[in-house]
Amino acid sequence: MKPAPAALVTRDYGEALRWFRLAAEQGDAVAQYNLGFMYANGRGVTRDYGEALRWYRLAAEQGHAEAQFNLGVMCDAEAQSKLGEALRWFRLAAEQGDADAQNNLGVMYANGEGVTRDDGEALRWYRLAAEQGHAETQFNLGVMYENGRGVTRDDGEALRWYRLAAE
Repeated sequence: MKPAPAALVTRDYGEALRWFRLAAEQGDAVAQYNLGFMYANGRGVTRDYGEALRWYRLAAEQGHAEAQFNLGVMCDAEAQSKLGEALRWFRLAAEQGDADAQNNLGVMYANGEGVTRDDGEALRWYRLAAEQGHAETQFNLGVMYENGRGVTRDDGEALRWYRLAAE
């Protein structure tokens, strides 16, 4: 006999906000991240990037990889002067295995954004994310092989990464 399905709950952002805030104010990193997400996306609250940054930063400082990544994205988008901060948050998330952050670090090194251009460092981060199946990074790695950036030009290896990305 199958168990009865769980009762469905109506989505209530206001109620979620209330509980997340209670937990976040007690230092819960997941709740802080969730509040940051709600403020960044206007879920149950008026969109407020300042509040989103505040909550993401609190969670990021506790080592929450997704908060670190989102904080990096917000800093990267905010201004050229924030690229160093974006790099810091992406690195922290990337070191925890976050493929999106690894890709973004690769892009920053490949383009010299906030750092000195370094194809070897770009390749290192691209490989880590590509091996996790991150399609955008697999494509970026294909470009590196096609153009011989940081590696010997290799059309076969480029094609292999392009195919993986396409799949």
